[in-house]
Amino acid sequence: MAENTELSERKKTIVKVYDVTSKDHLMVENQFGNVNINLWNRDEIRVDITIKASSSSEDRVQKYLDAVDISEKRNGDQIILKTTIDKSGFGGNWIMNRNKDGEKNFVQIDYQVSMPKTNALTVKNSFGNTTIPTFSAPLTINQQYGNFSTTELNGNQVDVDVRFGKADIQEMGNGKLNIQYSKLQLEKANNINLNNQFGGLWIGEVSRLDGKIGYSGAKIGTIKQSCNIKLDFSGGFKIDQLNKSVDNIDIQANYSSVVLPMAQSSDYNFDVTVSYGGFKYPSDGRIMINAQPNDDDRGVKLKKQYSGKVGKGTATKVRVVSTFGDVKFQ
Repeated sequence: MAENTELSERKKTIVKVYDVTSKDHLMVENQFGNVNINLWNRDEIRVDITIKASSSSEDRVQKYLDAVDISEKRNGDQIILKTTIDKSGFGGNWIMNRNKDGEKNFVQIDYQVSMPKTNALTVKNSFGNTTIPTFSAPLTINQQYGNFSTTELNGNQVDVDVRFGKADIQEMGNGKLNIQYSKLQLEKANNINLNNQFGGLWIGEVSRLDGKIGYSGAKIGTIKQSCNIKLDFSGGFKIDQLNKSVDNIDIQANYSSVVLPMAQSSDYNFDVTVSYGGFKYPSDGRIMINAQPNDDDRGVKLKKQYSGKVGKGTATKVRVVSTFGDVKFQ
């Protein structure tokens, strides 16, 4: 067994400062570290980069520090900062928690960014977390093998891509979310275009939701206006509440169960088509069926169609088409 060896740790700090106007766009590309964004009322961007290396070998610590390079480029309205790492001198021991001799080795590159609230921001980060405050300028996030968290995104151009991690968003206006092999927790949103694959999804409240969900369970608290969703192999899709202001619900489901709160809602018309599945609804008189399969027809009915209304019925339409999955109104 290898003897415990005292770890050696060193830090190196790099500071970048740029005078900017509202037209400038900051682009940060990092790996093996965190990116934290702060906003201030200055016409400049300041980036504090801390490179920290640790190992039981002094030589290896220095090699880690020397392998990290921060490149910068200012091209027109773009300010680009990029972390690059020369891994050629480390063989198979690059950024391993422990190497074959039992040493603890790591390098971490953290960005602390202070910038005006009006400037566009792009962050590409892997093997670390990204955190930003309330943000109203154009924003692009590409997060891999780490978590993304924010208080509020209310800009007109918001594009968030998270893979192999978690996205935690308290509030979002309009934008795109691409969440893969990750969990999404979104408290409140206005108009969202969503792609959620191989993960999990929880949305507290959303006005308009359009998107695709595959191999992911999904639960939505409240739909305020519309929902247009395609489900594939979802572990379960459930909406708890539909507001009176809802004008359209359209769900296409394959190998997925769908649960909607129709019995508790106001007045709607609905069409439900199920193939290789069933349709269940309360029998308390709140839901009226106008058309349904005729049980007297001979033969196996693989496709069943139902239409009717909830309450008095209105122009608001709820449409569900399900294959190899059950639909339930509750």
